[in-house]
Amino acid sequence: EHKVDLERYAGDWYVHGNIPLKIPFFSDAKAYNYAESYRLLEDGRIEMTCRFNVGDFDGKVRSFSFSGEVADTDTFSEWRVQFMWPIKASYNIIYLDDHYRHTIVASKDRKLAWIMSRDAEMNDMTYTRLVDMLTAAGYQTHKMRRVPHRVSS
Repeated sequence: EHKVDLERYAGDWYVHGNIPLKIPFFSDAKAYNYAESYRLLEDGRIEMTCRFNVGDFDGKVRSFSFSGEVADTDTFSEWRVQFMWPIKASYNIIYLDDHYRHTIVASKDRKLAWIMSRDAEMNDMTYTRLVDMLTAAGYQTHKMRRVPHRVSS
């Protein structure tokens, strides 16, 4: 099991696939151009911002920020995220490549997952390999949605 370097992990990630989150006032089930950004705060918490267009590339922009804290200080791969008070959810980095280019974040109950990359483009082979990892770990990947991105030339 490898340790996550939070400073290296911080920054922008593009969400390429997800088992959508559906909580009151927030769903990423119809997200386009979906990106997440992580920033380390001085108190040790992590500020997380999600941003996407709803329904299509020109849809209304939705942006949400919330905070997380590291729950596992040995690997730094398990976080507790507060979407809205008092709801805290588990956020687990279950895969991270050595170059910090691709990651999979998922919930412990195997109901939610996000496949992310540092780039707005992800080839089919990489995406399929990451979905296969989730399938092998027991996630319901038939519920997975590939997120469309408009890549500027």
